[in-house]
Amino acid sequence: MKIADHSLRAEQRLLLFSVFVVSLCGIVYELVLGSLASYLLGNPVMQYSITIGFFMVAMGIGSYLSRFFSKHLLRTFIYVEVALGLFGGISVTLLMFLFSFEASYYLLHIFFLLAIGVLVGLEIPLVTRIMKHYGALRDILARVLSLDYLGGLAGSLLFPLVLFPYAGRYLTSLAMGCANIAVAIVLVAKMKYSSRSGWDYLFPASSIALLLVFALSSEQMNGLLNKRLYFDDVVFSKRSKYQEIVLTRSGGDFRLYLDGSLQFSTYDEYRYHEMLVFPALFASRAENKEVLIMGGGDGLAVREALKDARVKKIVLVELDPAMLYLAKENSTFRRINADSLRDARVKVVNGDAFKYLIESRERFDVIIADFPDPHDEALSRLYSLEFFNIVKRALRPGGVFVTQATSPFAARHAFWCIHRTVKEAFGSAIAYHTYVPSFGDWGFVMAPAGEVETPKELQVRYFSAETFLQSRHFPADSSDVPVRINTFNRPVLYTYYLRGWKNSD
Repeated sequence: MKIADHSLRAEQRLLLFSVFVVSLCGIVYELVLGSLASYLLGNPVMQYSITIGFFMVAMGIGSYLSRFFSKHLLRTFIYVEVALGLFGGISVTLLMFLFSFEASYYLLHIFFLLAIGVLVGLEIPLVTRIMKHYGALRDILARVLSLDYLGGLAGSLLFPLVLFPYAGRYLTSLAMGCANIAVAIVLVAKMKYSSRSGWDYLFPASSIALLLVFALSSEQMNGLLNKRLYFDDVVFSKRSKYQEIVLTRSGGDFRLYLDGSLQFSTYDEYRYHEMLVFPALFASRAENKEVLIMGGGDGLAVREALKDARVKKIVLVELDPAMLYLAKENSTFRRINADSLRDARVKVVNGDAFKYLIESRERFDVIIADFPDPHDEALSRLYSLEFFNIVKRALRPGGVFVTQATSPFAARHAFWCIHRTVKEAFGSAIAYHTYVPSFGDWGFVMAPAGEVETPKELQVRYFSAETFLQSRHFPADSSDVPVRINTFNRPVLYTYYLRGWKNSD
């Protein structure tokens, strides 16, 4: 009798541990699919809302469907785990492969949300009914639901802190798929149930073998997926803690992509960087200039600033250490940025620009913001009234601030929102724009407003006093429009941005 009781307790512990694992996997699948949709399509708020909505509905459908399973519950649960492992494991691979066909991608995205959600919804009702023989229902429910919630918490912490930064979406989905199938294999091996067949061993074993093959060939698979996503040859690809960094090459043209968004093309990046850097440098009257560059970890804005002999010190603040390492150590990048990050006048700080401005007591003559576009709420804070007020505090008397401000043509309301927000913080601001072939019409905002004196001797390819004068004229289709100020409390900028780019496609 004691042996039987010990065996029952062991089975109960095994099933409860299975609840924890499958709950962890379920929440990670949801986060993976939400983050992938945000990465590929932008607008994280919308993508996560759609993902959570469809996933919750599918879980409800799965819970409802569980009532139709009355026989062989343990075997059914084992097969659900194998199917969930397969669907979840291959989801990222297929979704990324079909991304170039937008309609097919979104249909497949919804399909995987529904399929995975239904299977996740089946799990807890099935386990609860399996375990009703191990004690009172109220005790079983309390244990099952407690471990279900704990598994969800573990998954929601594990994904952003460990899995996503170090494994990426592709390996994370495969790892979770293997975990689901491993649960099935352990249950087949350890649990006693009737009508056992060879297929009960073959199905999970062959499924986990398939996922392991995908995992072991991750480098080759990532190469194939990158070729699908990028037209040019991929010469560098790395998943950092913060973003996906990809460098491509087509002939002599190198292009940098961060999270799938083009950051520069060596064919024409000088237009962008000269217009970003020189107006602010030449609007400053300081003789020995100290410059702060926020973002711009590629070193290209630093390269341009170093051309002004009056610049004595540059502090570059970049969040991603992987980007800094690439800019300082990669031979191609060092050639592109003219080894700017190794210059004695340059101090590189790895950290968050927002935090740096709050904690640092340094003051600067020129501050340059070379941040990514405000395509989500998190980036939108770097273009907020509160942030610009902190920037203003870090400027010396007579100091000048400039920020890139997206396209006044494609994202007209977003551009003028940035302009109005900067003007609110500084009292005055200059809006200007220029044509960059890789991006189209691109805009900048500088504050406070003042004259720009251009030195006669300057090694430039595009910028001049005449070019800057022309850049301040906006035709009717990109001129000022009524917009609200972007603040922490009301981050309207990213909605302007997403609406503008969506309409321009």
